[in-house]
Amino acid sequence: MNKLLVVALLASAACTTHIAPYQAKHRTLEAGDYGPEPRGSSGSLYGGGNGLFEDDIATRVGDILVIRIDERDTASRAASTKLDKSDTATYGMPAAIGLLATLQRKYPELDPSQLFSTSSEMAFAGAGTTQRKGTLSATLPVRVRRVLGNGDLFVEGTKVVMVGNEEQHLYVSGIVRRRDIAEDNTILSSRIADAEIESTGRGDLNDQQRRSWGSRLVAKLWPF
Repeated sequence: MNKLLVVALLASAACTTHIAPYQAKHRTLEAGDYGPEPRGSSGSLYGGGNGLFEDDIATRVGDILVIRIDERDTASRAASTKLDKSDTATYGMPAAIGLLATLQRKYPELDPSQLFSTSSEMAFAGAGTTQRKGTLSATLPVRVRRVLGNGDLFVEGTKVVMVGNEEQHLYVSGIVRRRDIAEDNTILSSRIADAEIESTGRGDLNDQQRRSWGSRLVAKLWPF
């Protein structure tokens, strides 16, 4: 009986429950055409790749590579527009028209040279400024998912961290050149080609930072 209780406790402790069903992301890479990986001639001590003295770094499918994420995104843009337009036109009436004398008797202040006049004026001024800043720093071990034809590595990995009622997800994938991998088997995210870096989360804190669906719907449909 005691053994069954211990087994049950161990089984319950090994189970991890997420705030919502979680499925790790995977992406299929369209590799394209690459040249062959350099190889040494028969009988040569040099086998290509990293050279005669190879470091203990990720080279094969399944090997682990540590990515140091240090992304900084800063962008700003400003624009201004100013338009002015003014138009004035005056039309007179020749004295030969018989109605002119009648109009002058009834309206002594009437000026025949400016009997008809139009004027229009339009002005427009607009200005806009956008600014965006973002910073992401993290360390994520990933696995080599594929070795491309030219020897580059397609890597992919994800990390899920749960603290209380908060769940954070970090995903990284991209193409790595072996020469860019440091001796300690790490690489900066800025050295990854075709990189996809995603940092998302869910939980109480994330819910409070989002507007309710009703508020978003009203803001999208409100015409003013």
